[in-house]
Amino acid sequence: MNSNKYTLDRVEGELAVFLKYPNETERLHIPISELDEEVKEGDIVLISIENDTYKVERLVADTEKQREKVRGLLEKLKNQQK
Repeated sequence: MNSNKYTLDRVEGELAVFLKYPNETERLHIPISELDEEVKEGDIVLISIENDTYKVERLVADTEKQREKVRGLLEKLKNQQK
C-alpha cells in the first residue's frame, strides 16, 4: 500500500483535484464520491491506494498548522503595505 500527503486544491465537476504535498507539482484526481464529506478545499490529507480503492484520511493537525502559516504570511503582507 502506497501512501502520500496531498492538499485538496479544488473540485472540478465530479472530480477532486489533489496536489502532492508539499511541492504541489504532482496532481491526483479522485471522484468526489470516494471522499468523506468533511474534506474541504485546502485540507491536507493522507491518501492510500489499495486494490484500486482510495482511502482518504484528513490530517487535521497538519491542515491547521498550514492554515496558521498562511495566516501569518497574509498578516505579514498586510503589515508591509501600511
